[in-house]
Amino acid sequence: MGSPNFTAPPPDREPPAVDAFLSAVDHAMNSNTLLLTAECDVPVIAGNRQDVLHAFLRSDLFEPLMRAADARRNWHNLSNEYDSEPVEHPLLREGFRATVSPLDPADFLARLRWMLCEAFSPYGHHYPAADAEQLVHGFARELLGPDGPAWSFAAVSPDFLRSTGYYSGEEPQPQAYFDGSGSDTATFVHRGRTFHLLLTNGSP
Repeated sequence: MGSPNFTAPPPDREPPAVDAFLSAVDHAMNSNTLLLTAECDVPVIAGNRQDVLHAFLRSDLFEPLMRAADARRNWHNLSNEYDSEPVEHPLLREGFRATVSPLDPADFLARLRWMLCEAFSPYGHHYPAADAEQLVHGFARELLGPDGPAWSFAAVSPDFLRSTGYYSGEEPQPQAYFDGSGSDTATFVHRGRTFHLLLTNGSP
């Protein structure tokens, strides 16, 4: 079998519950939180998701989706809206592993709660547990729909995007996304041919 092919739904604003959660993570973690959604021409299962993810990251679709999500969230860190110069470096980092580690549904929800209640919050913007629970369940309900148990989840090692060098001291090569701290996360969510990639990069 050759490399899978990918498509993406037409760009649109996130539904209110998704937007509320992403914005809450931005606030809590001081993050530029992004959510990418794509379709694969083969079903994504536990046995092939590592290969599918790697193929997606190397595909021609990945960077445009990153830049579109960045612009949609009004960050404009990757979209070049205010910069007429061409992008000199790809977002994808050479030699990445993007290692996938399975999460069960409870782990996935706990990971979302962690973003709001426990992850490093440089400005002390953690959410109360009850508020976080409402945001997490609204996000999960909107993202997964009525067939939540049919979805599969995985944590991904956040080593596949260029770093700002904020924590590592390395020379940044614009444009970059991850910061090199424990607040860098990537979460892969899939069912059938559809998958989502949730990214955070919280930093002071």
